[in-house]
Amino acid sequence: MRRVFAALALALAPQIAGAQADSLRLVWDRGAANRAEAVVVLRDIEGTALITLRAPVASGAQADSVALPPLPRAATTVQAGLIEAGRVVLQSPLRPLSDRSAAGFELGLRASLAIGFHDLWACDDGQEVQVTHQSEGIYLRHPTAEDSLKRQDTGGYLSQAGLAFSIEGNLATLALPDHAPITCLPALFRPLLPLTAPAKDGSWRATISPEQALIDLPGLADEALATSGLIITARRDGEIGLRGGPLHIAFAQNRCRLDGQDMLYPLGARLVFQGMARAEGCAGVPLSLIEGKSWRVNSVFGVALTVVEGKSPEITLQIAEGQISGRGTCNRYLGTARTDNGRLEFADLGTTRIACPQSLQNLELRFLDALEVTTGFDISRAGMLILRAGAIPVLTAHRRSQ
Repeated sequence: MRRVFAALALALAPQIAGAQADSLRLVWDRGAANRAEAVVVLRDIEGTALITLRAPVASGAQADSVALPPLPRAATTVQAGLIEAGRVVLQSPLRPLSDRSAAGFELGLRASLAIGFHDLWACDDGQEVQVTHQSEGIYLRHPTAEDSLKRQDTGGYLSQAGLAFSIEGNLATLALPDHAPITCLPALFRPLLPLTAPAKDGSWRATISPEQALIDLPGLADEALATSGLIITARRDGEIGLRGGPLHIAFAQNRCRLDGQDMLYPLGARLVFQGMARAEGCAGVPLSLIEGKSWRVNSVFGVALTVVEGKSPEITLQIAEGQISGRGTCNRYLGTARTDNGRLEFADLGTTRIACPQSLQNLELRFLDALEVTTGFDISRAGMLILRAGAIPVLTAHRRSQ
């Protein structure tokens, strides 16, 4: 199996030096358009935006500084982007706030990192709107309504049910049926790269990072993929494409499972080489589907959680930054979370040692046992997480509302 490298011209920004800076410096490699805006987002471990800062950018500028307020203790990451005509055109990687004592830091913005399947808008009602571009308009998805909207002569979009969306500069107005209009602002994307895309049947594999792409495909001569680089296209139409010479890989937001594995991938992948389609594949990071907001456990080894010792136990789990953590019946716990050779593994689990009634302690031990035997997961249509040991469900959970 041949390995062919193709460079992606995606320069990484330097690591954050600290989080006590008075301002955050942003740099990019081309002049900003007229009425451009810089956006900085500080998020907590669940990915929730704690602070969003927006500042106008001078036309033609290639750098800017955004004043920072005192950073909340819950802030764990920072990300920045450049908005032009209502679209994210440049974006930085998601950077951890690991050192909170240095005097300042800098983020680099790149067009190749502003990759999204849809345009995202953060609205005044606290909800996020997803806009997918279509040939004659857009498809808009709001938590309370979704529909196809046709482009109007006035420049806005309207559905037959009265759902309306219009964009002026970097501001959008959303009118839900029977509701007062609300304003929305462009939101940054969850970083797509790095990702791995294996074929469902194992016949090919692509590993793509911000620096390079590695393609494993049997029967190719080294010169078959000779190319100066790969081009990423993200038209916000629900698909992301990657091209290099005779190679084309398309990614779509379809949950996907490899043959013989009991673990989900967030993306589907389709590879075409020299005009010939190869086996369908999966892509992305499986853990990204269950990261973010914490989960509340519903059942362990098929037994629903009920009232124990006069109370209903709340057992939680949260996955972030390669760790699993949460609360058992009485104790806090912490461990590692990783995927290896198509298996999900929770390991190195440790707990606090708070005294616990025997019945609650037994339930907590069964919960930890379920984590240790987990090899994969599924997510139901209703959004329920199902941890599995092979084909056997060992734990179910749902996202906590708060």
